[in-house]
Amino acid sequence: MNDISFIIPAYNEEERIGKTLETIKKYFPSAEVIVIDDGSRDKTKEIAEMYADTVFSSSINRGKGYAMQQGWRLATRTYIACLDADLEESAKDVFSLIQPLQQGRADVTISIIKPGRQAGMGFVKRRVQSIVLRETGVKLQAPLSGQRVFHRKWLKVLLKKAYHGFGIETQMTIDLLQAGAKCLEIPTTMQHREMGKDMKGFVHRIRQWADIKKQLRGAKP
Repeated sequence: MNDISFIIPAYNEEERIGKTLETIKKYFPSAEVIVIDDGSRDKTKEIAEMYADTVFSSSINRGKGYAMQQGWRLATRTYIACLDADLEESAKDVFSLIQPLQQGRADVTISIIKPGRQAGMGFVKRRVQSIVLRETGVKLQAPLSGQRVFHRKWLKVLLKKAYHGFGIETQMTIDLLQAGAKCLEIPTTMQHREMGKDMKGFVHRIRQWADIKKQLRGAKP
């Protein structure tokens, strides 16, 4: 599969990114792998350089939206696969997302990941589902999923505006659907680190919701 560019945004992911990248290189050896090191303070960059074709490193943490768009600008292949850095071995199931695009059944695919025991209460997800439905008429099961693949022709839509932090998945979903892209959600076996129901997880979700609201208001990053 030499027609795929993998975009991996990463911030302080030294514990998991190595296994994620190793898995991608094992199952997709001819693919292009691009890591965006978003100002990590650990060994994320050094580990990424062992596997990735390109590592773009920011001197400060600019947020996921910035990192993703930097990766899109560097991508050269037909299909662009966006994956979180902490998928480890489960990254191999991205094939489930790529195949429908290659078969012409979708313009963008999104992974539905089965929530684990540490999953939160789903407040942010429900709010985003409602927003996407209101703006596009489409109800999605996993509008916040970071695991998604699209054809590069949609970059003309996705690079028109700046995306802010964790607001990127919500806004890019709305932008693609409003532009006429056919979105297909697919259950996968992918698994990544869940923030849980403790204080750290609560703070993460508050930050996530704040980024989404800022993005939807059109604020600049």
